[in-house]
Amino acid sequence: MVLRSMKAGELIEQYKQGIRDFQQADLARTNLGGASLIAIDLSGANLVEATFSCTNLNQAILTDAQLNTAVLYRTSLCQANLAQANIEAANLIKADLFAAVLDRANLQNADLTGANLNQASLVEVNLSRANLSGVSLTGANLRNANLQEAFLKRTNLDGSDLSAANLAGANLAGATLCDAKLNGSNLNLADLSNANLYGADLSNADLSGALLNGANLSNANLDGAALASADLNGAFLTEASLNSAILDGANLSRSNLYKANLNGANLLRANLNGANLNGTDLTGAELHPTNETE
Repeated sequence: MVLRSMKAGELIEQYKQGIRDFQQADLARTNLGGASLIAIDLSGANLVEATFSCTNLNQAILTDAQLNTAVLYRTSLCQANLAQANIEAANLIKADLFAAVLDRANLQNADLTGANLNQASLVEVNLSRANLSGVSLTGANLRNANLQEAFLKRTNLDGSDLSAANLAGANLAGATLCDAKLNGSNLNLADLSNANLYGADLSNADLSGALLNGANLSNANLDGAALASADLNGAFLTEASLNSAILDGANLSRSNLYKANLNGANLLRANLNGANLNGTDLTGAELHPTNETE
């Protein structure tokens, strides 16, 4: 389909006249900064390198739009539909995407520092190597999302759904994930140091080689989780459930396992030096001390 080329002034004038349908428009490299374009339909539009700084795009339809390397700094996209849009390497710093739909969108290498994605739908989204530092994603749906090597330092993911998400190698240091769903997720080699995972569901998650030093995993569900060679030094695991978890070679030194359930867990070669095991259930656990604990 041939895209219809438009200039920014032409679009704004037509919008003022009540026109909302700008599907397949070619607005590449145009500047629409500061404009109010509520509920505009730009589905399938070419918006490559376009500027939307401080633009109001609330409830806009941007499905299948090309927004790669676009500037959306402080853009308001509340309840906008960006499903399957290409937003690769775009600037979304401090953008407001509350309750927006980004299912299967491509946000690889995008910068979303300080953005608001509370209640957003990001099912199967590609956020690999994206910068999400300081982003708020409370209650967001990130099922099956690709967040491989993403930067999520100090991100708020409380109550979010990250079931079966790929977070391998991601940086989640200091992030908050209270009551988050991470069941079946891939967190291999991820950095979760000092993260707050209180009450999170990490059942059957892959945390092999992950950094969890100083993390709060109290009341978390880690049943069947793979934690081989993970660093849990000084972690809080009070009343956590680790039924049949694999902790082979894990570092649990100085961790707090008060009343934790390690029934049937594999603790072979685990370092438990200085760990608090008061009230810990080790029924059926495979346990052999490392040299530090012998």
